[in-house]
This record gives sequence, structure tokens and C-alpha cells, in this order.
Amino acid sequence: MNTAKHLRSLLLCAWAAAAVAAEPPRNPVVRVVTVGQEYLDRGNRDRLLEDTMERLDRAAAFRPDIAALPEVFLPGEPEVVPGPVTRRLAAWAERHSSYVLFGLRTKANGRMHNTAVLLDRRGQLVGQYHKAHPTEGELKDGVQPGDPEPPVFQTDFGLIGIQICFDVNWWESWKRLKQKGARLIFFPAAYPADRQLSALAVANQVFIASATNSRVSRIYDITGEVLSASGRFQHWAGAELPLGRRLFEVDFNTAKAQAAQKKYGSRIDLKWYHEDDWFTLASLDPNLTVEDLVAEFGLTPLNEYRERATKAVEAARRTR
Repeated sequence: MNTAKHLRSLLLCAWAAAAVAAEPPRNPVVRVVTVGQEYLDRGNRDRLLEDTMERLDRAAAFRPDIAALPEVFLPGEPEVVPGPVTRRLAAWAERHSSYVLFGLRTKANGRMHNTAVLLDRRGQLVGQYHKAHPTEGELKDGVQPGDPEPPVFQTDFGLIGIQICFDVNWWESWKRLKQKGARLIFFPAAYPADRQLSALAVANQVFIASATNSRVSRIYDITGEVLSASGRFQHWAGAELPLGRRLFEVDFNTAKAQAAQKKYGSRIDLKWYHEDDWFTLASLDPNLTVEDLVAEFGLTPLNEYRERATKAVEAARRTR
């Protein structure tokens, strides 16, 4: 092989390896941490930053893949990104090899936004989400609304979405994030919005992690069930999330799910919701996905079952 061909071959191999490395794992199980600011003094900005970083450092014991802080976790003048706060959190992200998501008021091109900033494991900027629905008070303060079409952000474990506080009232945006491929949505906020987040989680079958600067921060399962919550004795919540978890109706599926459990045992997580005639199925094996199980055992996820039933009903109506 001549030198030029050899070099081209090496470059192609390097490109292929980089492309593979950039792809999310086949069946990610993600360690999520959300840090609240309950009981902290928001009147002293410097003290608030140090106290919040102390809580974040404690949460590092969970070895998160991603950690979230609340909406506008530091009050005060808007910051250009990257600025001092971004650089402080970028150093933390690189030190702990964890994504970090945090809320700030930011400024760019003469406009001020209520923003969620996402950094990767090396502390590099992944992207920013500007709150699409600022409150009337924020608008009076000069905060500009972001794009109403919600973006998704690529991580090394898959796509995530973000909604900020008052955005919780526009449910179509949450549905759009799920349609775009997000299986995990973060909610930096001023308050918990517990009932709404529980309903949004099950309506869209997504995991949701809230980070609040008052009261409780929570992590929700795709069924709306609370998996972990902050509180008086621990000011952060942490959970392992198998992002491939799917929701099923028991009809036509019960015996198939039992057969999957018999074959795969502890490699899968099968949870029954007896009062709802539901179950959830997740794989804990990095080389086995729920889609593999669906194909092997002929399972029908709830959304597909609804679509099939809808078509059957519509066909029956046409024959009347």
C-alpha cells in the first residue's frame, strides 16, 4: 500500500471510531442527580453560589452522568455565556466527568433570557434553552421569550429535553420533545409543580427531573411515580434511569412478559401496576434493549396498542 492510500485508510478508521464513540450506548442506564436550593439564603449571591456548589459536591458521591441545578440558581445581573458562573461549573463537570445543566439569566445580542445552560463531561457548551413562556413579571423585567419550538440536546446517552418553570403549563411542548426523541426532560424551576410533572411524565411516557430553588426536587418515572426526592436530610435527589423503559397494557402481553422474565431474570426489570392493568419493562443489560424483547416475545407497547385499537374502532364505524 502506498503512503497516500495508507494515510487515507488510517483517517477513515479514525473517523469511523470517532463516529462510533459519539453514538449513544445501545441501552443506556443513566445516573441523574438534581440539586435543590431549599433553605438557602437567596439574598447573598456569593454565599448562595458557595452553598449550592457544596451541595453539588455532595451529590457527586452518586457519580452522576448528569447533574441539574434550578432555574436562575444565582439571581443578579444577566451573564454572557460563557462567563464566570459557566466556567465554575465547567470545571466541576470536567472534574467529575458529568454533564451539568443550570439556570441563569443570560444576555446575548442585546436580549435577556431566562436560560438553561447545558455543559458536557469536559465542561464544553452543548447548548442553551431559553424559556419559551416567561411570566408576566419576567416580561416586565425585560426577559424575552425563547423559540416556542422546543429543542432537544444530544448527549452521549441520548437526547434530552428542557422546560423551565412556567413552561409547565404548555403541554404541547412536552409532547413535541417526546416526538423529537427525548426520553428524559429536565425541569429547572422555582417550585415543584408536582401534580403537573407526574401527569406529564405518564402522558408522554418520559422520565422527568425537576430542580427547584424552593421546596422539593424530584425525579419521576415514565409512569409519573416519584423515584427520588430531595428533603431535609439530603438536599439532592439521585436515580438510575434505564432510558429504554417502556409502558405496556396487560392485554395480549401478560404471558409474553412472564416468559421474558423467566428467560432473562435479573437482566430485565419488570414492574406490574395491578390497579391500572399496566406493566413497565426495562433492560438492565447494556447489550439487550426493550426493542429486542418486544421483537423476541411479540410484545405490543401501549402506544402501539392504542393505535391498533383506534384503527379497529374506525374500521368498525365505517361498516355501520
